[in-house]
Amino acid sequence: MLTPAISTASDTVQDSQGNTYQTVEIGGQIWLAENLRTTTFQDGTKVNTGFIPDDDQKNLLPYGRLYDWHDVVDERNICPKGWRVASDSDWKALERAIGIAESDLNRQGWRGENDIAITLKAEQPNTLFKEFDQSQVNKYQFAARPAGVKLSHWYITQGMYSEFWTSSSATKKNAYARTLAYSWWNSHKGEVRRTTLKKSYMLSVRCVKN
Repeated sequence: MLTPAISTASDTVQDSQGNTYQTVEIGGQIWLAENLRTTTFQDGTKVNTGFIPDDDQKNLLPYGRLYDWHDVVDERNICPKGWRVASDSDWKALERAIGIAESDLNRQGWRGENDIAITLKAEQPNTLFKEFDQSQVNKYQFAARPAGVKLSHWYITQGMYSEFWTSSSATKKNAYARTLAYSWWNSHKGEVRRTTLKKSYMLSVRCVKN
């Protein structure tokens, strides 16, 4: 029997720097309801990445920081104590809980029907081409926001995409990630993409409680 996807606000949690995060329980898992924003591992040593989108301090709270995959899987652990970076399997459990079809969970590309992705987004405005059921936006209080990506020295796609690392490697150079789309012209705004991206890319991170 599937665990119901009813979400409930949980306690807050602090990382090794004292940053405080809201958390949420979805389908039996407890997730951070905000993007990670620490610059240290649990032992206090510095991460190598952890950039604020556009290097603009006002983006820190809404968007968190962007990390490469090597920081994500470092054994010193970038998450708060008792937490881990969500794996590909953790994301599939979340997707199953919110209603993505079992037959789609292992598939790469855009997945999900009935605009299911908007239930994970903090906002999803209507567009000229499509109106969304606003009662379903952020239904599970996951509050995803489009922080974009950092590629080497360039910040791209802020406001257009949420890109989340998983801790699961795919190949020597690539790892699994999840994408949510926001641009008015993108027809996949209601879907969740499972894909692989270069480990050198810097993306957002969500942690799950052990």
